[in-house]
Amino acid sequence: MSKLYKNLIIFTALFLALNASALILTSPNDLVLSVSPASPRAGQVVTVTAKSFAFDAPRTNFRWTLNGKEIASGVGLVEQTFTAGALGSVMNITVRAVSADGLPYEAGVSVSIADIDFVVHSATYVPQFYRGAALPTPGSVVEVIAVPHLFRGGSRISQQNLIYEWSLDGKPVLSQSGGGRNKLALKLADVGGSSYLVTLKINTLDGVVFTQKSARIKTYEPEILFYETNALTGLKPQAILSFFGLAGSSFSILAEPFFFDLNSLKRSEVRWSANGEKIALTAEPKNPRLLELTAPSGAESQTNFSLKIEDKEHIFQSAEAGLMVKASQ
Repeated sequence: MSKLYKNLIIFTALFLALNASALILTSPNDLVLSVSPASPRAGQVVTVTAKSFAFDAPRTNFRWTLNGKEIASGVGLVEQTFTAGALGSVMNITVRAVSADGLPYEAGVSVSIADIDFVVHSATYVPQFYRGAALPTPGSVVEVIAVPHLFRGGSRISQQNLIYEWSLDGKPVLSQSGGGRNKLALKLADVGGSSYLVTLKINTLDGVVFTQKSARIKTYEPEILFYETNALTGLKPQAILSFFGLAGSSFSILAEPFFFDLNSLKRSEVRWSANGEKIALTAEPKNPRLLELTAPSGAESQTNFSLKIEDKEHIFQSAEAGLMVKASQ
C-alpha cells in the first residue's frame, strides 16, 4: 500500500470522526426541555428545566424567552418558572444557550393551556326536594362525564374530535376509551369506605394538543332521614330527630332513604319497630316508609321508633335510623 493511499485513509477517517462529532454537537437532542406539569391549567405554575449532556451547564450562559420576549438570562440558569396564561392560550418557550467553549445551542417547546371538567352522576336515590348531589355508595353505579377544554389556533376543539384514554386506579379502561368517548361508567364494588382514582388523558388525533386530569371518587354510606308531612300542607323539608305533638292528635312521618342504589332500593326490605318491638303490618301499605300515627288522648306518651331499610343482596346497601315521638297534653 502506497504512503499516499495510507495518508488518504487516515485523513478520511479523521474527517469522518470530526464530522460525526460536529453532528452530535448540533443535534437537537443536545439541549432538551422538560415541562412540569406537562399539561398545565390556567394560572398554574409551570417549571421548565433545560437538560444537556453535551456541555457543562453550570458554566453555560442561558437566555429564556416566552412568546418572543426575554424573561431571564444568566450563567447556569437551567430552570425557569412561568405562570400559565388563560385557558386556550399557548406558551412558546425558547432557551438559547452558549457553552463555555462558545458553542450555541437552542431548544423550544409549545405548551397549550387546557383543562377538563368532570361531572359525576351517581345512580342513587335522593328525594325531589333535595338540592344536593346524589352521592356514590358501595355497589352503586357511577357515570363520569368529561367536558374538555382544548383549543387549537384560538378555537375550541370539538369533543367528538378528541381521543379519550380512561384509567381506573392506574389501570387503562380500554373498553371505554377511544375517539369521542367522553363518558366512563363504573359499577362500584360492594366494599365500605372505598375510593377510586379516575384519570383521563385527552389528545388530538396528531397528539400535539393534550391534557390530563384525575378525580377521586369516594363512597359514602346510605342514610335515612325523617320528615314531618301533612296531606294538606305537604312535606316540611327540614329533617327531624324527634317529633313533639299533642295528645290525641294525628300526624305523619315520612322516612327518606338517601343515596341507596336505585335497583337496590326497589328490592329492599323496610322494617319499622317501636320501643324495640317490630311493628306488624296488617296489609301492604302504599308507602312503607310513611308512618301514620295517632297519639293516645288524655295522657302524655313517648315512643322510640326505628326504621331499617336493607337490600340483603348487597351488605352495604342498608341503613338504620331512629326517631323519638313525644305527645303531651
